Amino acid sequence: MTTLSVTLSDAVIKRHASDPSITELNDPRHPLRFRYRHDRSKGSWHVVRHNKGDIWRKAANWPDVPARVMLDSLPAVQARLLADPAAPATVDGWERVGQVLEWYAERLVTDRGLSKSRRGSTLSAIRCQLLPALGDLHLNKLNADTIDGHLIRHMQAEYSLAYIKSMLDVLKVVFGTALVLKKVTVNPLLGVSFKHFTKAKIKPKGARLRHVAVVDLLADWTEAFASDPAAVALLVVMLTHATRISETRLAKWKNIHLEAGEWFIPAADTKSHRDHLLPLTPQAVAFFQRYRDSQKARGYVGAYLFPSSTHAGRPMSRSQAFAVFTRYGAGEWTSHDLRKLAPSIWANLGVDSLVGKLLLNHALSELERTYFQALGESVKRNALERWHAWLDAQGFDALQDKTGARRAEKPKALDPSGWLA
Repeated sequence: MTTLSVTLSDAVIKRHASDPSITELNDPRHPLRFRYRHDRSKGSWHVVRHNKGDIWRKAANWPDVPARVMLDSLPAVQARLLADPAAPATVDGWERVGQVLEWYAERLVTDRGLSKSRRGSTLSAIRCQLLPALGDLHLNKLNADTIDGHLIRHMQAEYSLAYIKSMLDVLKVVFGTALVLKKVTVNPLLGVSFKHFTKAKIKPKGARLRHVAVVDLLADWTEAFASDPAAVALLVVMLTHATRISETRLAKWKNIHLEAGEWFIPAADTKSHRDHLLPLTPQAVAFFQRYRDSQKARGYVGAYLFPSSTHAGRPMSRSQAFAVFTRYGAGEWTSHDLRKLAPSIWANLGVDSLVGKLLLNHALSELERTYFQALGESVKRNALERWHAWLDAQGFDALQDKTGARRAEKPKALDPSGWLA
């Protein structure tokens, strides 16, 4: 075994690879050794520590980690080992933050565990914000200070705090995943929180739809149902059941059980990836029946409540669904505002907050699940019955009328507080 003292570089390693008598390279400037493998086109880096003799710790493979990256990373490895001799001595094969971001972006393209919208928003965050701001930064220099200088302060001039925080959250997910999959050896964002960069509170968006708007919404939709039934039905179903836009547009008639009074939403269609069962009140059953009859009258007997207008046999696309809200919301409110409207009124109708979480298909704690099991499924039906009875007084009953008869007079907006008292 022959050890040769050299100034380490990729060129030097390749030059001596042709001499099988040389098995190791030693750079006197650094506590670092390079050892050739049997296949001399490859090798391994070792950090050498002195503690009652030499202690060798493998740091990386070559050429996965080039000589320049190994030498640049050596001070960080030494500091890590000085603080904790049992800490990993390994070095990442990547040199720049951009390489980690690009790796994660490639994974996203084929990750079917995330919804299409989540993949799209994360890819947009990486390509439009994170790569331009941090892509060229050396991995060893990624820390709270450089994130503040390159990303947080840079974005504050143009974007809301909530949006900036979402960019930091994406960055944390990227490096957390890279650490778990052993693509990096240290997560530089561990312990980094958005509150470290600003003490300002992120204020929730104000409600753009309030209970007083419901009368006008239902009156407009009643007028439009005859000429635009699919769009109106999408709006009505989301209002009456507080469902998300995607799980609504993907609904199939086979999961709408009118006689049993149930709507089943399979896990594959929900954001939470949990099955969701919603009771159907008599009002909901009447509206679904009227809508189904209108579809059959137009010659549609397909699987979907909301079929695509451009592709036979497929559901309404995201863009088609959002176009409905563009037309009817006219920039004043969105699909999310409509979903938020119901829970904002439920409390005033006496609906328990836990029941509201169940209806929205939000995650429950272990204690909440135990409490709900004691109450039973009937609490969801009771809550929706209160909700739909209040909606009837606002004009929902007209949408259930198969004759399409219009009210002689539009009802007045009713405050839900104490309405049933």
